Amino acid sequence: MLGLGVLLLLTSCYSDYVHLDYSLHHGACRNHDDTRVAFVVSKCAYRPAKGIARFPDGGTPDYLLEETTLYIYNREKHKVKKLVDFDDLSELLGCHRSSWKSKLAYADALVYYSVSPVMEWQWYMKEADTHQDSQRVSILREKYSRPFVFDEKTMKIAHTDSSSFVTAHQKAQEIDFTEFNHQLKEVPLSELGLVVQDLYPKSDEDYIKETIFLKNTSSLTRQAVIEQIISKLSKQKIKGLLREMEAYQNSLEGLEKTEYQIHSKDVYKEIKALL
Repeated sequence: MLGLGVLLLLTSCYSDYVHLDYSLHHGACRNHDDTRVAFVVSKCAYRPAKGIARFPDGGTPDYLLEETTLYIYNREKHKVKKLVDFDDLSELLGCHRSSWKSKLAYADALVYYSVSPVMEWQWYMKEADTHQDSQRVSILREKYSRPFVFDEKTMKIAHTDSSSFVTAHQKAQEIDFTEFNHQLKEVPLSELGLVVQDLYPKSDEDYIKETIFLKNTSSLTRQAVIEQIISKLSKQKIKGLLREMEAYQNSLEGLEKTEYQIHSKDVYKEIKALL
């Protein structure tokens, strides 16, 4: 019974609302004819701590996903293709872009890339608690000490020598970070691996209610619910959701009503655009 009580306590320490986030790394590069872009994204999904677990510094979230991935964006088809997940390195560095150092180059059908920690490898060796942890860091250091190249024609990945990488990187045609980050927002979140039902399964109704009533403060999760769940509903049901939002707003008073009116505007607009 004690074990069950501890499990229930730990489960209740986290919000039932999943938060999604992703961040584009600097250095995205285009190919020679500007039809495709190679880019790296760090992404995560987590349940925020709640209750006593939030003290004293906000608490540690329950991470459901921590990934950093290399993609190709096809500008003509407006589609992304995953080239490689750095799962092993993500286990060490997490999903915060500030922990990662990445470099890219795009030469014809070859995508050159290099990823590593911002901190020196020696720092991770010193922080290792066990011999097993030290071995894991050593393996990662060996693997990522040399750059890679992905051949789009053969769909194979291999290490490349440093001189070839430096030459390619010097000729790399980087694109404007702000412009491409804005372009990336037009890509469905499912193509970036951020599918809410896969990450944290619960009923469609629960996801819809937390979205239209703004119970989940994550704007990216609300976007995912609209794209992945609400967009599949009939027009009649979508109109019904809009009426629910209007009725809910009218049931509120004072500051609470004003805040809902302001913060629900984008959600209402995005849902209405599905009609």
